[in-house]
Amino acid sequence: MTEQLTEQEIINKISQRQCFKATIDGGAFTLKIERYTPAMSAAIHDGGNFRAELADNCLLEKADRYYEEDPYTGSFIAKQAITLIAHDSRYEYDLNRDTDECVYETAWGKEIWKTPLSAEMISKSKAKHAQFYRIVAAVVEALVEDFGQCIVYDNHSYNFKRHERKALPVINVGTTSVKGEQWRPIIDSWLSALQGMDVDGTDITAAENDIFYGKGRLAGFCHSRYDNVLVLATEAKKIFMDELTGQADAVVLPSLQRVYNDTVAGHTQWYINNYHKNSG
Repeated sequence: MTEQLTEQEIINKISQRQCFKATIDGGAFTLKIERYTPAMSAAIHDGGNFRAELADNCLLEKADRYYEEDPYTGSFIAKQAITLIAHDSRYEYDLNRDTDECVYETAWGKEIWKTPLSAEMISKSKAKHAQFYRIVAAVVEALVEDFGQCIVYDNHSYNFKRHERKALPVINVGTTSVKGEQWRPIIDSWLSALQGMDVDGTDITAAENDIFYGKGRLAGFCHSRYDNVLVLATEAKKIFMDELTGQADAVVLPSLQRVYNDTVAGHTQWYINNYHKNSG
């Protein structure tokens, strides 16, 4: 059952190491902790919720906004022990940008607003962005306290039809913000696990820093604050849907949902076995 909790109530549950599933008051995101394990999975662009006051002032239709969202990414990690899944549109505030830059004026070459947003509207969006990262900090710091270090699977998807280059990886892992060579074996094992995925209807390729470089806010936030947290910023090519129409692929999507969940779980267990032998 999913509870509705305030930020402080969520933080209190984490500090007491309670297991729970809760949506923050206002509905911006849902945090699930089935058990405390040294890995969190996040899908920060999974949602498309949009405050009415913003929707009324937006030049883009919902379908236009959906094109730049990361639909289904929450389902790719849904079976993991700790998940943080965002429900708001990145057009309200982009969780992969700093708080100061998280509200768009233009995006991907398009004007967004009929009239400029008021300071109050912008402030409301920035407050939700900041709140999300306070919860990220609460979870990560609890895991580091319990286990000494942890990893964060940071899951996104990307549109590929607009790229001139056709040979783009199905999965890209961005690592340029990672500090320290001690993480190299974990990154390599994650890439290997991704390359080994057997998904119906497609061949999987996985590469590092090929099209994206891991420069988003979740990776930057964790890597700049914590020496003992590794964020695996992982982008899936939208082979599981028609990026232009939004139509899901009836073969690839369910297979990828199952296989990706299994791959994350398998890699997490490998990580525990090799780096947390007494915590599994």
